Amino acid sequence: MPKPGTWGTLFVVALCSIAPSAEAGADADGWADIIRAERARGNPLPRLSDLVPAFTLDEAYAVQHALVDVERLARPIGGYKAGFTNPAGRARFALNGPVSGVLFADGAYADGARVALADYPGLVVEVEVGYVLRSPIRRSMKSLDDLATYIRDVVPVVELPSVHYDQPERLSGVDIVATNIAAAAYVVGRPFTLARLGAVNDLTFTLARDGETVDEGLARNAMGDQLGALLWLVNHLYAAGWPLEAGHVLITGTLGKMNPGRPGHYVVDYGGRGRLEFELVGPPAAARPAQAQAK
Repeated sequence: MPKPGTWGTLFVVALCSIAPSAEAGADADGWADIIRAERARGNPLPRLSDLVPAFTLDEAYAVQHALVDVERLARPIGGYKAGFTNPAGRARFALNGPVSGVLFADGAYADGARVALADYPGLVVEVEVGYVLRSPIRRSMKSLDDLATYIRDVVPVVELPSVHYDQPERLSGVDIVATNIAAAAYVVGRPFTLARLGAVNDLTFTLARDGETVDEGLARNAMGDQLGALLWLVNHLYAAGWPLEAGHVLITGTLGKMNPGRPGHYVVDYGGRGRLEFELVGPPAAARPAQAQAK
């Protein structure tokens, strides 16, 4: 990866010829084209906050929308994700509230899946809870009771985002939002059996890799209330104009750490009330030479 100050010297030259004018702010379609092109080349994604003066969250969402609108022509939407639903994550990336991204249906894996690390540069492992919609949502939700009628299942989910950025230590929240919050793959388990929907907040989890515990946490770690996080996500998506269809999976944010994706057999135990297994196989995606990244 190029060193700070030299990142993409050649890439920046290319940007000057194809990128939208920074003086005009973020041209969503133009920046989305650049993100898509860098991803297709296997390069780390650019940090738009370094390229667009005073890059805002609204501009980041506009870029995300433009990016997803093109991709979903060939890749159906499978659901949505909330991100940074805990205060520590928001503080780290200078965000004032949670954010959202889009999950594609072709990124979904079933319980017991084998996932190739080479397919997802910078893969990390995050334990979450998901909600499968029973029917389409065509309006904002006024309450949790209102929303509950639309939920078919509550399911174990492990998200496998691809956190592959230039100089990731300098990332800001708006950079992550613009690139669809690093959404890549996710593993969905069999539904929990809960006496009532609110019991989801009582769930705990441990994540083990090859028999060794590497993470643990509580369902309440998402905004202090799983259903509150879900209500926020649904209304946020509806206001943004995203379709909410039957069968879509909505996930409410990591309940523990961002665990580096390493080869091994992973088991998530939700306190004896649910379980999810998967395997990460093969070597990670090879890092591209700095010169190749700059092209």
